[in-house]
Amino acid sequence: MFRYFYLLIFLFLSFISFLTKADPTKTWIVSKVYISDTIHTKKVTTDDPLYLYRIFELDENSIKTNVFSDSNIENCLNYKINKFKINFDDLLNNNMARNKDETLTAKSFDIEIEQPINQIDIFCPNINETWTLFEKKKNEYLLINTYDSILELKSIEKKNVKPSFSCRDAKKLSEKLICKNMYLSGLDKSIHDIYFTIRKDYGYNDSLKEFGEISNRQKKFIKKRDLCTDEKCLIDVMSKYATELHNDMPLITPY
Repeated sequence: MFRYFYLLIFLFLSFISFLTKADPTKTWIVSKVYISDTIHTKKVTTDDPLYLYRIFELDENSIKTNVFSDSNIENCLNYKINKFKINFDDLLNNNMARNKDETLTAKSFDIEIEQPINQIDIFCPNINETWTLFEKKKNEYLLINTYDSILELKSIEKKNVKPSFSCRDAKKLSEKLICKNMYLSGLDKSIHDIYFTIRKDYGYNDSLKEFGEISNRQKKFIKKRDLCTDEKCLIDVMSKYATELHNDMPLITPY
C-alpha cells in the first residue's frame, strides 16, 4: 500500500515539474502609475497611459522588457540577481527628494507597503546595465520611473495582454501582428488611452473644434502604421508616436 502511495506522490511531483519546465516564463505588466503629491506641476499623470501596459518578461536565461525604454525591447541575457532588505522610505527620501524641504516616503505616492522590503538588483552583463525592482508583495513589484513617479508591475498571463481593438476583427497585416505580440498590444492600448484622454480634456473645455488637428495626426499615424510589414517597424512607429502624442496630454496639479 505504501508503495502505491509513494508512486502517486512521485507521479504528482513529476507532473508539477513538467508544468514548470513546460512554461517557465513569468510575465508582469505595468498596471499602475503612482505620482508624488509634493510636486506642483507633474509631467507624469496618475495611471499615465504612456507607461501603463509595458511588459517585463522573465525566464531562466533572459529577461525581455520595454519598461526601461520608450522605443525598443531590451534583452538581458545570463542575468544575475542580488536581493537584500531596505527601508523604502529612506531610499525615496535620500535619492529622490529634490531639496532639503521635501520629504518623500511611500505615503507621498499613496503606496501602502510594509517596511522593510526586498530590493532586487538585476545585472545584465550583455548590455552592462543593472535594473532595480522593489518587491511590494508576491508577484507585485515597484519600479522608480522619474523623480515624481513610480510604476507598479503585476503578474499577468500573456493571453490577457490585449490591444484596444478586437483581434477577431483584425484584417490588416499590422493589426494581426499587433494581436500576436503582447508588447505591440500594450503599445496600441497606450496610444488609444492617450488619444482619448486628450479628446476628453478638449471636450471638457468645450474646444473639440481645436481637437481636429490631433484627430488628423492620428489618422496619418494609422496609415503609416499600416504600411509596416514586421514587428520591428511597428515598434518603432508606434513607440515614437506614443511619445509624440503624449506631449499633448494635459498636465495636472495636486490642487
